Amino acid sequence: MESLHPLNLDFREHLFRRYAQDGRKQRFPGETREEFEAWQVDARGVLEETLRMPEVSGDLELEREPVDSSMLSWEGGRYEGFTLERIRYQSMHGVRVPAFLLIPDKLDHQAPAILCPPGHGRGMNQVLFEKGIYKQYPMELARRGFVTLVPEHVGFGERNPGHLGEHAYYTGVSQLLGYTEYGVYIRELMRAIDVLSSIDEVDADRIGCYGLSLGGVTTLLISALDLRIKAAGISGFFTSFRSTFLDMAHCVCGNVQDLALQFEHVDIAALIAPRPIVLENGRADPQFPSDQSIESAAELRRYFALYGEEERLLHDVFDGAHEISGSQAYDAFERWL
Repeated sequence: MESLHPLNLDFREHLFRRYAQDGRKQRFPGETREEFEAWQVDARGVLEETLRMPEVSGDLELEREPVDSSMLSWEGGRYEGFTLERIRYQSMHGVRVPAFLLIPDKLDHQAPAILCPPGHGRGMNQVLFEKGIYKQYPMELARRGFVTLVPEHVGFGERNPGHLGEHAYYTGVSQLLGYTEYGVYIRELMRAIDVLSSIDEVDADRIGCYGLSLGGVTTLLISALDLRIKAAGISGFFTSFRSTFLDMAHCVCGNVQDLALQFEHVDIAALIAPRPIVLENGRADPQFPSDQSIESAAELRRYFALYGEEERLLHDVFDGAHEISGSQAYDAFERWL
């Protein structure tokens, strides 16, 4: 009987064997640029199918309302260089999304825009008004001339049902009814791009996306699927499923059925190439190990090399934890957009 011990690890070991034997079915198998571009089309279809996103129909029903800065309270933020608006729009039939829209001052032409999806936490108000791990990065982008949109994810912040169990409730019920929660997030972020593309202040051909943690994975996924994203900033996520979700506990909203059987982080990011990407990883991030991010980034760089565009992939490995860096991303977005 001793050969059966430790019983508490045997199923975990079974799962890792399954990953090793059956994972990454969508890894790029070819060598040429032409093969890579054909693979991208097919793999993008598999990713979309795996996410099982809800359908969207109906008008945006966009509403915009200026925010009186004298009514705001935040941690030392400077309310200057941009105008702040609260907006609301329809993502799915009868489903309304609140968001903050930051418009740079003195615009005399259409500006580039950055979509800023929040991570786990207190939602769009935390991202914008608390210094913390987000460092109020949408404000910094707005001061640099970008229109920025900070939407609220289902189950967080102002869309948190509280007594129903926050976003874990929506994750479970979405799965019962044929969606994945990541699929819901991505479909709503696609709708946010519709919003940015529709407003007069934005040049719809210069839209980027930049987010931390859950905002990092949603940036990864939407940039892989939606070619309207011209540059991506993926912070505090890009490593591998092997080193994160398989190796330690994470939120169940990320446990998308079959996702790691089909893709690794690097395979999804390859669907963005050769559009520019900035990766951010803190050396002290306990849940997204920077050594794995370096290994995955080296593999990703090979796909940019097919285009002779290795400089379009930047990797900011910084002395920090699970937080926005910006030390390369801000300048990179200015250069690329």
